[in-house]
Amino acid sequence: MFKSYIYLEIRVLLSAMPGVFIEEGGKDGPKDILSAKKEFLKKNNEGQTFSTVRIQPSVLHKVSTFVRATGGRAIEDPLLEHLTGNIIEPPDDRTFTGFSVKLAEGGSLGLVFHQKEKEIHIEEVRIEEDRGRLTRSGGKKASIDWTYAGCPTMRIRTKNEFELGDEAELFLEELYTLLTYLKLVSPESGENSVRCNAYAAIAKYPAEPEYYVKLRNLNSFNFVRKAINSELSREDEILSSGGSIASESRLWNEEQNITESYQDRDTHLERFETVMPEIHTGGLQKTSGDAAIELPKARRERIRKEYGLSRLRSFFICREKDRADYFEQAVQDGAEPLLTAHWMAGELMKILNKTSLSIKQCHITSHKFAQIMQLLIMGKINSTIAKNLLADIAKNGSDVEELIKQPGMTVLSSQAELLPYVRKVLDENPNGSAALKKGEMASLEYLTGLVMKATNGRADPVAVKSLIKQELKVNVIYVLTMGGSITAEKLSDGTVAAGNSNVIKALISKLDFPLPVQVVNVRSMLSEETEPSDWAALISEVSGRIQSGMANGIVVTHGTDTLPYTSALLYWLFSASQVPVVLTASSTIPAEGSEAVENLKTALETARDKKGGVYVVYGTKVLSPLNLKYTGGEKDAFSVWNMKDNMFASKSLLSQNFLSVQQPDSNVMADILNEAANRMEVVKLYPGLPGARLAQSMNTENGIDTVILELYGHGTGNVRNSDYSLKSLLFRGRKNGATFYCTSQQESKVDFREFATSADVWREGAVPMGSLTTESVIALYFAASLVADNSRELKELMENGAES
Repeated sequence: MFKSYIYLEIRVLLSAMPGVFIEEGGKDGPKDILSAKKEFLKKNNEGQTFSTVRIQPSVLHKVSTFVRATGGRAIEDPLLEHLTGNIIEPPDDRTFTGFSVKLAEGGSLGLVFHQKEKEIHIEEVRIEEDRGRLTRSGGKKASIDWTYAGCPTMRIRTKNEFELGDEAELFLEELYTLLTYLKLVSPESGENSVRCNAYAAIAKYPAEPEYYVKLRNLNSFNFVRKAINSELSREDEILSSGGSIASESRLWNEEQNITESYQDRDTHLERFETVMPEIHTGGLQKTSGDAAIELPKARRERIRKEYGLSRLRSFFICREKDRADYFEQAVQDGAEPLLTAHWMAGELMKILNKTSLSIKQCHITSHKFAQIMQLLIMGKINSTIAKNLLADIAKNGSDVEELIKQPGMTVLSSQAELLPYVRKVLDENPNGSAALKKGEMASLEYLTGLVMKATNGRADPVAVKSLIKQELKVNVIYVLTMGGSITAEKLSDGTVAAGNSNVIKALISKLDFPLPVQVVNVRSMLSEETEPSDWAALISEVSGRIQSGMANGIVVTHGTDTLPYTSALLYWLFSASQVPVVLTASSTIPAEGSEAVENLKTALETARDKKGGVYVVYGTKVLSPLNLKYTGGEKDAFSVWNMKDNMFASKSLLSQNFLSVQQPDSNVMADILNEAANRMEVVKLYPGLPGARLAQSMNTENGIDTVILELYGHGTGNVRNSDYSLKSLLFRGRKNGATFYCTSQQESKVDFREFATSADVWREGAVPMGSLTTESVIALYFAASLVADNSRELKELMENGAES
């Protein structure tokens, strides 16, 4: 079994002004240092020395602040050293001594990758000068950018504890966050302040590697991840085929998505030689103000607890100190936390990216942002108006109060504003009111239209419908039929076929249910025939009834075979809805017993009594729509796996995002779901599963980028070098950019922490989905595909779901 070993050598630009080392007593500062350096290099074998050297105090202070924040240990008597090896001298107008001071050892930074926490330890921290930056033109010609040559840099070398490029990228993001909190780099300079060399090797466990391949000058965190993963794949292929790898430097070719050889490396050469004079640092004493800084990890935890954000959303908010300050100030000014986090991650970031401005430079101050969030949650404006307001303020710096005075910039939504109009319309239209009381829903649209006309279109139609129903004491339950045994009929030849909504209407007529019930036929089929387009039609109907304001509750009649998939899908999309959605089914057809009518009765009562969320009703039980398992029988045909408490309602990011979409189109959703289905593969492990054959499905031309991998238990898997190993499947999938989401065949939680084989599966890039069943994860993938704008957002929604 091969194990990967990766460490990073990171350079952080601390200032754009040259000058790091000062000769005490020298007249001209850096010039004296350069002269002394040349004399030292010329007469080094004679042991000659020159005056005492110290570090610029401002530079020393910055590095000291970082060392304390990461828990490092200061070197008591640091040496002044000189870099050796193939060093290209910068132009004469650049101050460059080539000196290096190892200031500290130890310390660490934590990261979380696929729900697994890991501490990455720091080997050493040095103060040096920028030596120029290797760049490439058009992916071909390498050259050196001397812009910052001679400027102070902090060089951080980690231990070889990374196993994937993804971990390295997360570490760099965490490091960058810490640097901005400590104000060692400016948010305006972004990731350009940090550049990185990565060192990657693979060895047969538990042996240490005999070589390291240096990946040079990776100038973005994304390139670090891609280059390391590509290099690991290259090395694995060579070693697996019996080849060997020599130490060398390689460059990342983004256009071809590969690393390319640059030059050979001799890893046995000493990198530094000691310069004789003493270097003065003054120690790493704690300075005033250090204790006042709330570091990113602590702030994330506090914000999660204080404002109820998810882990990934708190990571986004706290990625930059200015962003976290903005969020907390907006909440302090009256904005609702979850809504604020959602709009910051969505619309605000789009504006910042489009304008290339930092959050502090943007005209949309936290106070103005809070005002818009307040108007939105009060119903004074809708999401379209909110986006227009943000765009106008970003462009012109306008005041919110002035903008909303303009025609069409606010809506009427409060009871005090709308009730006079509603009562006038009802008084003037007694026939329409009487028809609505009888359950004729067409009258609701007619009456709502009259109120919209009376308010010049400013009324919120959903609020209007709610008030009309309130005034007339109208309560309507919608039943959406999807076929299944609950509607089925036996044909003359003895076979069972799905019926239609008329069967449900006949059952309801037997119940004497006190509220008006409207039955809508969505599909007439058996549930094992379910396809993505059928889900799209159902989702569209549920969404339409919720957004219309006409439904007090929604019941979905469904078959038993695929109910665990559909119920989970509706949970991910509608768990934040204020209208309850209740699914029910029957294992027997209506003509052969009372099960169908009894389950329907309980479902209608649940839809009447609940205030929101998604439910499954079967027999006498109200069950969670997540982790539902069909076990057969009548009264106890379903059970719920891995959950201490049933989950019905939530304010999940996914559900809130979907509910904010106005009138989602069934055909568009069908296209999205069909495309998602073509990108997904579901693999269930069994002894003797031919891994190499499965790996063929991961060819790039097949377009599969998501694999739901159903493991045996807590997350173990075979990654030995054999025909039945998962290694080839995971390796090829990772190489082609696929993500593996792992569930359990048993009633187990997948966490990859207990067994060595679990670590092997995780190391190959698999994502543990915690307590979620395969059905719930598949449904989550389809739901996330409807909401996510890109693959990164989809992955975030998937991991958010796993945390639930």
